[in-house]
Amino acid sequence: MLNIDKKFIGNQIKTARKKLKMSQFELAEKSDLHEKQIGRIELGENSPSLENFLKIAQVLDIKLEYFSGLDIPQNMYTSEFLKILKNSTEKELELYVKIIKTLKNY
Repeated sequence: MLNIDKKFIGNQIKTARKKLKMSQFELAEKSDLHEKQIGRIELGENSPSLENFLKIAQVLDIKLEYFSGLDIPQNMYTSEFLKILKNSTEKELELYVKIIKTLKNY
């Protein structure tokens, strides 16, 4: 069973909305939802449906990775590194993790 952290998702939505200096009303209007629904999602009381979640993400111009809890700065190194990881086999990923851990402890 999928365990969804409603409070984390709500907080991420609220943070992204505030960065854009957008009110709950504006987000609701642009995503075709009710303002109270946005409020309940941000408080972690409700989870948005997948359709509504995607609408909100589109309005806020955020990628789904934003909800992973990872705050990875995007620069040429991370971009290149993510490309390498995306095209790697499971064995290669295992090796990369070992190498990075070794280097970090050096």
